[in-house]
Amino acid sequence: MFLGVFEFPHFFLVGVLAYLVAYYAACGRYLFPAAVYGAGLGLLALNRVLPPGAVFGPLPVDVSWVTFYFPFAFAALVLYAATFAKGFWARLFSVFLMALAIALGHFFMTYAGHLWRALVPALGLAPVFPEPQDTPLYILLYEMWKIVHQRPLRRQNL
Repeated sequence: MFLGVFEFPHFFLVGVLAYLVAYYAACGRYLFPAAVYGAGLGLLALNRVLPPGAVFGPLPVDVSWVTFYFPFAFAALVLYAATFAKGFWARLFSVFLMALAIALGHFFMTYAGHLWRALVPALGLAPVFPEPQDTPLYILLYEMWKIVHQRPLRRQNL
């Protein structure tokens, strides 16, 4: 799109990782999420220089290095939610709550996003979301994630 920056759907995969990294950064956890996200950006850049098609020959579908990396990075970031608790069951519960928060966040962004876009017009910088004027919507998303993911853990002093 803009100077070839948006590579669909690969850019969106890195974008999904960015949402998780932003959540953890808002929670004061930086190193591990930044490393996972940085690797995704590196693979997105590698895709411009040496795409999988150049290594494996012509491929029947459009894939990138990020496509292979994404499931593992996403799983690592979701499992990273276990660092918010102590003890096996509490850590397992924390991961479950993070997955629940992500699922609820999807519905929030789908429905609230339509209402938001009806009230706040797009600037045309991104295909759908996010754009600078969408910041309040994402702040609400991260706060919802914190409420679903962390509050039950705090109440139980786990």
